[in-house]
Amino acid sequence: MLTEKQVIANSHLAGDPDVRRFKLILEYEGTAYHGWQVQPGLPTIQGVLRAALTRIAGVPVQVTGAGRTDAGVHALGQVASLAADLRLDPLTLRKALNASLPRDIVVCHAEEVPPGFDARRSARSKTYRYTLLRRDYPSAWLARHTLFVPHLLDLDAMARAARVLVGTHDFSAFRAASCTARTPVRTILDASWRIAGDLWHFEITANAFLQHMVRILVGSLLEVGRGRRDPAEVEAALASRDRRRAGKTLPPHGLCLVEVQY
Repeated sequence: MLTEKQVIANSHLAGDPDVRRFKLILEYEGTAYHGWQVQPGLPTIQGVLRAALTRIAGVPVQVTGAGRTDAGVHALGQVASLAADLRLDPLTLRKALNASLPRDIVVCHAEEVPPGFDARRSARSKTYRYTLLRRDYPSAWLARHTLFVPHLLDLDAMARAARVLVGTHDFSAFRAASCTARTPVRTILDASWRIAGDLWHFEITANAFLQHMVRILVGSLLEVGRGRRDPAEVEAALASRDRRRAGKTLPPHGLCLVEVQY
Protein backbone atom coordinates (compact mmCIF):
# COMPACT_ATOMS: atom_id res chain seq x y z
CA MET A 1 0.00 0.00 0.00
CA LEU A 2 1.22 3.53 -0.72
CA THR A 3 1.99 5.75 2.23
CA GLU A 4 0.11 9.02 2.68
CA LYS A 5 3.26 10.88 1.64
CA GLN A 6 3.53 8.86 -1.59
CA VAL A 7 -0.13 9.42 -2.45
CA ILE A 8 0.26 13.17 -1.96
CA ALA A 9 3.39 13.16 -4.12
CA ASN A 10 1.59 11.29 -6.89
CA SER A 11 -1.35 13.72 -6.79
CA HIS A 12 0.98 16.46 -8.07
CA LEU A 13 2.30 14.48 -11.05
CA ALA A 14 -0.15 15.96 -13.53
CA GLY A 15 1.23 19.43 -12.92
CA ASP A 16 4.88 18.43 -13.36
CA PRO A 17 6.15 19.32 -16.87
CA ASP A 18 8.69 16.47 -16.72
CA VAL A 19 5.99 13.87 -16.19
CA ARG A 20 4.70 12.01 -19.25
CA ARG A 21 1.38 10.25 -19.63
CA PHE A 22 1.08 6.80 -21.16
CA LYS A 23 -1.73 4.63 -22.44
CA LEU A 24 -1.36 0.84 -22.23
CA ILE A 25 -3.49 -1.85 -23.87
CA LEU A 26 -3.39 -5.12 -21.97
CA GLU A 27 -4.64 -8.63 -22.25
CA TYR A 28 -4.85 -10.95 -19.29
CA GLU A 29 -6.05 -14.36 -18.21
CA GLY A 30 -7.99 -13.45 -15.10
CA THR A 31 -8.28 -16.85 -13.40
CA ALA A 32 -5.59 -16.22 -10.78
CA TYR A 33 -6.70 -12.69 -9.92
CA HIS A 34 -9.36 -11.05 -7.76
CA GLY A 35 -10.33 -8.69 -10.55
CA TRP A 36 -8.75 -5.45 -11.73
CA GLN A 37 -8.97 -3.20 -8.68
CA VAL A 38 -6.36 -3.30 -5.92
CA GLN A 39 -7.52 -5.18 -2.80
CA PRO A 40 -5.37 -5.49 0.33
CA GLY A 41 -3.72 -8.90 0.57
CA LEU A 42 -5.17 -10.22 -2.70
CA PRO A 43 -3.60 -10.54 -6.17
CA THR A 44 -5.20 -8.14 -8.66
CA ILE A 45 -4.32 -6.98 -12.16
CA GLN A 46 -3.99 -3.35 -11.09
CA GLY A 47 -1.80 -4.31 -8.16
CA VAL A 48 0.58 -6.44 -10.21
CA LEU A 49 0.81 -3.82 -12.98
CA ARG A 50 1.40 -1.03 -10.48
CA ALA A 51 4.19 -3.02 -8.81
CA ALA A 52 5.88 -3.64 -12.18
CA LEU A 53 5.67 0.05 -13.12
CA THR A 54 7.06 1.05 -9.74
CA ARG A 55 10.06 -1.26 -10.21
CA ILE A 56 10.75 0.27 -13.63
CA ALA A 57 10.26 3.90 -12.55
CA GLY A 58 12.00 3.55 -9.20
CA VAL A 59 9.15 5.42 -7.47
CA PRO A 60 5.49 4.53 -6.80
CA VAL A 61 3.35 4.80 -9.95
CA GLN A 62 -0.43 4.97 -9.92
CA VAL A 63 -2.36 3.33 -12.78
CA THR A 64 -6.02 3.73 -13.81
CA GLY A 65 -7.99 1.10 -15.71
CA ALA A 66 -10.84 1.63 -18.15
CA GLY A 67 -12.98 -1.03 -16.51
CA ARG A 68 -13.02 -2.81 -13.15
CA THR A 69 -13.26 -6.40 -14.32
CA ASP A 70 -14.42 -8.84 -11.62
CA ALA A 71 -12.49 -11.76 -10.18
CA GLY A 72 -11.93 -14.42 -12.83
CA VAL A 73 -12.87 -12.16 -15.77
CA HIS A 74 -10.43 -11.95 -18.69
CA ALA A 75 -9.42 -9.16 -21.07
CA LEU A 76 -8.18 -8.82 -24.62
CA GLY A 77 -8.31 -5.03 -24.68
CA GLN A 78 -8.18 -3.54 -21.21
CA VAL A 79 -6.80 0.01 -21.28
CA ALA A 80 -4.74 1.60 -18.52
CA SER A 81 -3.31 5.09 -18.13
CA LEU A 82 -0.48 6.34 -15.95
CA ALA A 83 1.64 9.42 -15.34
CA ALA A 84 5.33 8.99 -14.55
CA ASP A 85 8.69 10.67 -14.93
CA LEU A 86 10.03 8.04 -17.35
CA ARG A 87 12.77 8.44 -19.91
CA LEU A 88 11.73 5.28 -21.80
CA ASP A 89 10.07 5.44 -25.20
CA PRO A 90 6.73 3.57 -25.41
CA LEU A 91 8.17 0.49 -27.17
CA THR A 92 10.90 0.12 -24.55
CA LEU A 93 8.32 0.60 -21.78
CA ARG A 94 6.18 -2.16 -23.27
CA LYS A 95 9.15 -4.53 -23.45
CA ALA A 96 10.25 -3.68 -19.91
CA LEU A 97 6.76 -4.32 -18.54
CA ASN A 98 6.38 -7.64 -20.34
CA ALA A 99 9.74 -8.73 -18.97
CA SER A 100 8.56 -7.87 -15.45
CA LEU A 101 4.93 -9.03 -15.53
CA PRO A 102 3.76 -12.63 -15.01
CA ARG A 103 2.93 -14.60 -18.15
CA ASP A 104 -0.84 -14.22 -17.69
CA ILE A 105 -0.66 -10.40 -18.04
CA VAL A 106 0.67 -8.91 -21.28
CA VAL A 107 1.05 -5.33 -22.48
CA CYS A 108 0.13 -5.40 -26.17
CA HIS A 109 0.62 -1.72 -26.90
CA ALA A 110 2.03 1.40 -25.24
CA GLU A 111 1.88 5.00 -26.42
CA GLU A 112 2.37 8.48 -25.04
CA VAL A 113 -0.86 10.48 -24.76
CA PRO A 114 -1.86 14.07 -23.90
CA PRO A 115 -2.01 15.08 -20.21
CA GLY A 116 -5.81 15.03 -20.14
CA PHE A 117 -6.17 11.37 -21.16
CA ASP A 118 -7.70 9.12 -18.50
CA ALA A 119 -8.38 5.46 -19.30
CA ARG A 120 -11.70 5.47 -17.46
CA ARG A 121 -13.05 9.00 -17.85
CA SER A 122 -12.02 9.39 -21.51
CA ALA A 123 -13.68 6.13 -22.62
CA ARG A 124 -16.76 6.47 -24.84
CA SER A 125 -17.84 2.84 -24.72
CA LYS A 126 -16.70 -0.68 -23.88
CA THR A 127 -17.34 -4.05 -25.50
CA TYR A 128 -17.62 -7.27 -23.52
CA ARG A 129 -18.00 -10.82 -24.79
CA TYR A 130 -19.52 -13.78 -22.94
CA THR A 131 -18.82 -17.14 -24.54
CA LEU A 132 -20.79 -20.38 -24.31
CA LEU A 133 -19.37 -23.76 -25.35
CA ARG A 134 -22.34 -25.37 -27.07
CA ARG A 135 -21.81 -29.11 -27.50
CA ASP A 136 -22.45 -32.35 -25.59
CA TYR A 137 -18.97 -32.68 -24.05
CA PRO A 138 -16.75 -30.17 -22.21
CA SER A 139 -13.31 -28.89 -23.19
CA ALA A 140 -10.11 -29.12 -21.14
CA TRP A 141 -8.59 -26.38 -23.32
CA LEU A 142 -11.50 -23.91 -23.15
CA ALA A 143 -12.75 -24.63 -19.63
CA ARG A 144 -11.31 -21.40 -18.21
CA HIS A 145 -12.74 -19.18 -20.93
CA THR A 146 -16.20 -20.52 -21.75
CA LEU A 147 -19.34 -21.65 -19.98
CA PHE A 148 -20.12 -25.25 -20.96
CA VAL A 149 -23.78 -25.54 -22.00
CA PRO A 150 -24.74 -29.02 -23.27
CA HIS A 151 -28.45 -28.21 -23.47
CA LEU A 152 -30.38 -27.29 -26.60
CA LEU A 153 -30.84 -23.54 -26.99
CA ASP A 154 -33.23 -21.47 -29.08
CA LEU A 155 -30.88 -18.94 -30.69
CA ASP A 156 -33.68 -16.97 -32.37
CA ALA A 157 -35.47 -16.42 -29.05
CA MET A 158 -32.20 -15.36 -27.40
CA ALA A 159 -31.50 -12.90 -30.20
CA ARG A 160 -34.99 -11.39 -29.91
CA ALA A 161 -34.58 -10.99 -26.16
CA ALA A 162 -31.17 -9.33 -26.65
CA ARG A 163 -32.61 -6.72 -29.01
CA VAL A 164 -34.89 -5.26 -26.32
CA LEU A 165 -31.81 -4.32 -24.29
CA VAL A 166 -30.49 -1.87 -26.87
CA GLY A 167 -31.02 1.78 -25.96
CA THR A 168 -30.91 3.86 -22.80
CA HIS A 169 -32.58 2.13 -19.86
CA ASP A 170 -32.54 1.76 -16.09
CA PHE A 171 -30.74 -1.59 -15.61
CA SER A 172 -31.51 -1.99 -11.89
CA ALA A 173 -32.85 -5.49 -12.55
CA PHE A 174 -29.49 -6.52 -13.98
CA ARG A 175 -26.99 -5.34 -11.41
CA ALA A 176 -25.49 -6.86 -8.28
CA ALA A 177 -26.89 -5.92 -4.90
CA SER A 178 -23.40 -4.68 -3.97
CA CYS A 179 -23.17 -2.35 -7.00
CA THR A 180 -22.20 1.17 -5.91
CA ALA A 181 -22.80 2.99 -9.22
CA ARG A 182 -24.48 6.36 -8.67
CA THR A 183 -27.05 5.69 -11.39
CA PRO A 184 -28.35 2.44 -12.90
CA VAL A 185 -29.02 4.12 -16.26
CA ARG A 186 -26.82 2.86 -19.07
CA THR A 187 -26.92 3.06 -22.87
CA ILE A 188 -26.43 -0.18 -24.77
CA LEU A 189 -25.30 0.45 -28.34
CA ASP A 190 -25.32 -3.16 -29.51
CA ALA A 191 -26.20 -6.56 -28.06
CA SER A 192 -26.04 -9.59 -30.34
CA TRP A 193 -25.07 -13.25 -30.66
CA ARG A 194 -22.32 -14.50 -32.97
CA ILE A 195 -21.80 -18.19 -33.69
CA ALA A 196 -18.38 -19.70 -34.45
CA GLY A 197 -18.71 -23.46 -34.55
CA ASP A 198 -19.32 -24.73 -31.03
CA LEU A 199 -18.72 -21.29 -29.56
CA TRP A 200 -21.65 -18.94 -29.06
CA HIS A 201 -20.45 -15.39 -28.35
CA PHE A 202 -22.71 -12.76 -26.84
CA GLU A 203 -21.16 -9.36 -27.57
CA ILE A 204 -22.43 -6.21 -25.95
CA THR A 205 -21.26 -2.61 -26.30
CA ALA A 206 -22.37 0.13 -23.92
CA ASN A 207 -21.27 3.50 -22.64
CA ALA A 208 -20.68 1.87 -19.24
CA PHE A 209 -21.66 -1.23 -17.26
CA LEU A 210 -22.98 -1.98 -13.79
CA GLN A 211 -21.46 -4.60 -11.50
CA HIS A 212 -22.25 -8.11 -12.81
CA MET A 213 -24.52 -6.56 -15.46
CA VAL A 214 -23.31 -8.65 -18.41
CA ARG A 215 -23.30 -11.89 -16.43
CA ILE A 216 -26.90 -11.30 -15.27
CA LEU A 217 -28.03 -10.32 -18.77
CA VAL A 218 -26.56 -13.47 -20.30
CA GLY A 219 -28.00 -15.53 -17.45
CA SER A 220 -31.42 -14.17 -18.36
CA LEU A 221 -30.89 -14.82 -22.09
CA LEU A 222 -29.77 -18.37 -21.35
CA GLU A 223 -33.05 -19.02 -19.56
CA VAL A 224 -34.85 -17.76 -22.67
CA GLY A 225 -32.80 -20.12 -24.82
CA ARG A 226 -33.72 -23.08 -22.64
CA GLY A 227 -37.43 -22.22 -22.83
CA ARG A 228 -37.66 -21.31 -19.14
CA ARG A 229 -38.40 -17.66 -19.89
CA ASP A 230 -40.16 -15.89 -22.75
CA PRO A 231 -38.29 -13.08 -24.56
CA ALA A 232 -41.01 -10.70 -23.40
CA GLU A 233 -40.12 -11.54 -19.79
CA VAL A 234 -36.66 -10.03 -20.27
CA GLU A 235 -38.29 -6.79 -21.39
CA ALA A 236 -40.67 -6.98 -18.43
CA ALA A 237 -37.75 -7.52 -16.03
CA LEU A 238 -36.01 -4.49 -17.50
CA ALA A 239 -39.10 -2.35 -17.00
CA SER A 240 -39.64 -3.65 -13.45
CA ARG A 241 -36.17 -2.56 -12.21
CA ASP A 242 -36.45 -5.56 -9.86
CA ARG A 243 -33.40 -7.85 -9.61
CA ARG A 244 -35.68 -10.75 -8.64
CA ARG A 245 -37.31 -10.62 -12.09
CA ALA A 246 -34.03 -11.26 -13.95
CA GLY A 247 -31.99 -14.44 -14.39
CA LYS A 248 -29.13 -15.71 -12.30
CA THR A 249 -25.58 -14.35 -12.39
CA LEU A 250 -23.40 -16.56 -14.58
CA PRO A 251 -19.83 -17.51 -13.57
CA PRO A 252 -17.13 -14.95 -14.43
CA HIS A 253 -14.81 -17.17 -16.48
CA GLY A 254 -16.91 -16.89 -19.67
CA LEU A 255 -16.60 -13.09 -19.70
CA CYS A 256 -13.93 -11.04 -21.47
CA LEU A 257 -13.38 -7.31 -21.90
CA VAL A 258 -12.75 -7.14 -25.64
CA GLU A 259 -12.24 -3.47 -26.44
CA VAL A 260 -12.51 0.07 -25.08
CA GLN A 261 -13.50 2.79 -27.52
CA TYR A 262 -12.27 6.41 -27.23
